[in-house]
Amino acid sequence: MSKEVKIAYEPHPVSPERKAELRKAGFKIVDARFDPDRAAADAGDAATPVGDDEQAKAELAAARADYEVKLGKKPFMGWDAATLRAKIAGA
Repeated sequence: MSKEVKIAYEPHPVSPERKAELRKAGFKIVDARFDPDRAAADAGDAATPVGDDEQAKAELAAARADYEVKLGKKPFMGWDAATLRAKIAGA
């Protein structure tokens, strides 16, 4: 027998008041970016043309390689190209 869990998809950070309200109502709080309904809607968006996406990926890969060469360690994979360039310049 499994227990049904009610999930509330909320944008994070969730205020302490909202968190208390949801928990009191029996909800488990999950970041809204993991909402399956939202992911399905986002999949249909074609905001970024394919060519620009490939160029951005190549720029990010180059920035990661430069970071590793100049700082001698692997970069955090959550950083974008601009952040990597700023950290390289600051080193």
